[in-house]
Amino acid sequence: MSTVLKYRPEIDGLRAIAVLSVILFHAGVPGLSGGFVGVDVFFVISGYLITGILLRELSAGTFSLVTFYERRARRILPALFLVLLVCIPFGWFLMDPYAFWRLGQGLIAVTIFVSNILFWRTTDYFAATAGNPLLHTWSLGVEEQFYIFFPLFLWLVWRHARAWLWLSILLVAAASLAISQWGVQTGRLVAAFYLIPSRAFELLLGALVALAAFRGRIPNLGAQLAESLAWVGLGAVVWAVTMFSGGTPFPGWRALVPSLGTALILAFVQADGLLGRVLSWRVMVGLGLISYSAYLWHQPVFAFVHIAGWSPGLGVSLGLVAVSLLLAWISWRYVEHPFRDRAWISRRAVFWWAGVLSAGMLGFGAWLVATQGVSSRYTAEELAWWRYADIGLQSGYVVRRFDAHAGVFAPGAERKILILGDSHAQDFVNMVYEAGVWQDAQIRTIYIPTICQMSYVEEDVSKNIAPINRPACARNPTIRSSMPQIREADIVVMVSSWQSWSAELMPKTISNMNLRSDQHLFVVGPKSFGEVDIHRLLALGKDSRAALRNKISSEVFRANAILKRGLPGEVFVDQVEIICGPDGLCPQVTGHDGLISYDGGHLTQEGAEYIGKRIFAESGLRLAR
Repeated sequence: MSTVLKYRPEIDGLRAIAVLSVILFHAGVPGLSGGFVGVDVFFVISGYLITGILLRELSAGTFSLVTFYERRARRILPALFLVLLVCIPFGWFLMDPYAFWRLGQGLIAVTIFVSNILFWRTTDYFAATAGNPLLHTWSLGVEEQFYIFFPLFLWLVWRHARAWLWLSILLVAAASLAISQWGVQTGRLVAAFYLIPSRAFELLLGALVALAAFRGRIPNLGAQLAESLAWVGLGAVVWAVTMFSGGTPFPGWRALVPSLGTALILAFVQADGLLGRVLSWRVMVGLGLISYSAYLWHQPVFAFVHIAGWSPGLGVSLGLVAVSLLLAWISWRYVEHPFRDRAWISRRAVFWWAGVLSAGMLGFGAWLVATQGVSSRYTAEELAWWRYADIGLQSGYVVRRFDAHAGVFAPGAERKILILGDSHAQDFVNMVYEAGVWQDAQIRTIYIPTICQMSYVEEDVSKNIAPINRPACARNPTIRSSMPQIREADIVVMVSSWQSWSAELMPKTISNMNLRSDQHLFVVGPKSFGEVDIHRLLALGKDSRAALRNKISSEVFRANAILKRGLPGEVFVDQVEIICGPDGLCPQVTGHDGLISYDGGHLTQEGAEYIGKRIFAESGLRLAR
């Protein structure tokens, strides 16, 4: 049983592969669509290294939680606080007040290591993640939460049930994997991606390898077979990096591909073998040594370039990768490395500085939240326009009324109106209220996500739904499951960001719904207002904004054309033709200089009033007012 944890340069080489996978994935390098699994590689490595250190100390009787957290503070906090400090002035000058406010929330969450929980709660259909400089810190939240609980768990099992250590770790890892797979299968992908219960199995897989190495239980397979298994592990990592994509249901069992690959490398790579020599190559080790700083720096670099309004091509993106690596080397050399030197800074000083900087970040973040990104810096007109850029505020307006009307019809003599669909249906409910129509009616809503579409046909339409979305669609309402409410309604309105396949099936869907002759049906087509740039709109001035036109997307134009061709004129409501004309040239603002859509697809309050009044006056809806 070894009590010595020797330095393995090949692990730094593996870190280099992990960090380059993530950074180049975010840079948009072709062929690396699964580069996000580099984080999974980091998780396994972290579990392996931390467990090895803890087992050595438990065996020697020198285990101390204070010492453990001192090491974590020296390793994680100096570079992290440096990056957070640099983000603040860039946020001050480049971010709108509401984005700066969100940065304040991020500073608080990162400081107390719950950013994964924050992004779980706020990263959804409406989230603008490309401009979030702290999004990547979710993985630090997962790791730090693991570091809080795992040392205590390991110490308790070591002290009271040492013979069950293997089984204890294995059972917790299996439970975590089951939770992760359950999250994927039930469509809870965001929670499964961000939260520690569904991610802990990756760190625990590294822990199992460390325990096997500590107890001398890694099989002695011979140099050739061990080398082959290590290469198989690398192949699994590379396969995941190149073959996975944003459409892959993840994590779940698929996360085992890069995780088990990493575990095989950790267990079987030979220092004097070909793979060991490749991973121990000086350049690879150097990149591995700065991998933590590189991971911290790359997201803010890319995010602030995006916030500044630039859309860099591949060449510039690779230049930003180089900038990230340069910043990483600087912070590793002059911040990370010195803070790990106990002769240079004592334990007391580490905890003192950690406390001071944490308090400062918490205080500054709270100030940003309390002042809404120091909104006093802006004029009333600027604030009015920047409110359109607050995705949280605007999306809250979109969903609030729709959600409030979910449920079954109550008995009564009023007209019963059922509105079904996605976020465009949420917009439609706001149009109804802002236009002042159907005030005497009982309105109910049913949410059917865009990813699922609405159809009611005998054939299997799941082939039209992305595999990653099929589990969520299986547990969401459908036209079929909504038929009891549809039969009760006097007016049925179906609104969606229709895709071509569901638009083609709409005549058959309506036929299968078998509506009564006294029921009114309206199918509202999709809408699109093009790219919305608040910076540009604010700079243009009122007259120039009024003259601005954006062309709708070809997908929206095609879906509208299919619906128009297949449905009676009194049933189909073509918002685009009413608002944008037959050429699809859409205004950006109302006649009162209010922004119609804050993101090109969803409506502001002013936009809901503007479009609502027009479609209820200029379409078949006028007959059902």
